[in-house]
Amino acid sequence: MSRPRMKPGEHGEIAVVPRADGTWLARTYVRNADGRRPRIAAVGSTKGAAKRALERKLEERQDPGTGSMSPTMTVSDLATFWLQHRAVHGKARGRGSIRQQTLAAYHDAISCVVLPALGELRLREVTVNLLDSAFGKIETGSDGGGPRRLVAGRSTMQARSVMTQMLDLAVRYGGIPSNPMLTVEPTSRPNRRGRDLHHLTVTQAIELRGLVRRETIRSAGRRMPNRDLEEWVDVVLATGCRNGEVLALRWLDLDLALPTPTAYVCGTVVEPRGDYVEHIHRQGETKSSSARTLILPQHLVGLFAARAMRGGHTRPEDPVFATAKGNWISPSNIRARLRRAVAARPDLRGTSPHTLRRTVGTLVAHERGLDAARDQLGHSDPSVTFQHYVARRTLAPDLRDILDAFFGPRPPVDT
Repeated sequence: MSRPRMKPGEHGEIAVVPRADGTWLARTYVRNADGRRPRIAAVGSTKGAAKRALERKLEERQDPGTGSMSPTMTVSDLATFWLQHRAVHGKARGRGSIRQQTLAAYHDAISCVVLPALGELRLREVTVNLLDSAFGKIETGSDGGGPRRLVAGRSTMQARSVMTQMLDLAVRYGGIPSNPMLTVEPTSRPNRRGRDLHHLTVTQAIELRGLVRRETIRSAGRRMPNRDLEEWVDVVLATGCRNGEVLALRWLDLDLALPTPTAYVCGTVVEPRGDYVEHIHRQGETKSSSARTLILPQHLVGLFAARAMRGGHTRPEDPVFATAKGNWISPSNIRARLRRAVAARPDLRGTSPHTLRRTVGTLVAHERGLDAARDQLGHSDPSVTFQHYVARRTLAPDLRDILDAFFGPRPPVDT
């Protein structure tokens, strides 16, 4: 009787044999998605080391298109499979390839929330009431107990999204009949529009500009800090750009000679993220993948001109905000410096780059309307601008000239 044919993705028995130089060779055959059966091998100093090296190689080359699932698969194994699947197939609904920093964010949500709470469960054990309980405990800060404690008191919005996508994949691959996440209670954390967004008033923004001046933040006995932070704050307040977008500006992106000076915002600085992003670099598109040209206030024309005069890195492709060696400045560096600068002010404590972006969005929306704020911040959907970047008015606009129309002379009444 002939041996059963291997299914795509499966491998044969691992054979380990000694070599003439004293090392060991582990080898096996794998059936690819195209039906071919290449031989895979690995070498180790011992028999066990060779076998483990081959097993790692088999795991690394696993093709998500050849995998299969069963109800006995653990959530941890599903998470590994899903991350591989996302890396190969890109964004959901065919919206293009997925960025490495996005995969890193998914990995963080899985590692910090999903696996501590659900990682050792089998797919057949994942039920609606169990998911309700797990996410509820994390959000309310209650203790999950047991040897692996839940990460408590944090948002589960991204973890819920990741878990929904993971279980959707499990349904499509035959691991479970339906996705229990579809009927799980929504997050118990309040809606962002239900509370005032953290932003600064115009007065507070002016005070912040004074706080971040290098003369103000200088420590006694230490040399004067550079102007990066104070000039970065001015650029954000004048444009509403994201932290990484400001740091990704190059001299070739600025056009300061025209009567209407502009900045072309077309990239962002990406920081290292574990195994996904190895080094800091400039990504050639913004977070929303849409470039925009912003008209600059006259204050920034002088700021950029003074910065060009001081700096030695002014070639067209050089960063406007550059390190002493001409490299990209890390967004985390700016966040840390801003946090230290406002630490002594209770009314400004907690101010972040996102706070300044909301400050710009709120001011522009209240003065010029939501569409103007959306275009300035670079959103494709004005609902995103409204929900996350425009704080509520404390005083409604003066509409007396419009509303007085109701109280003009009364027309004659026909009898």
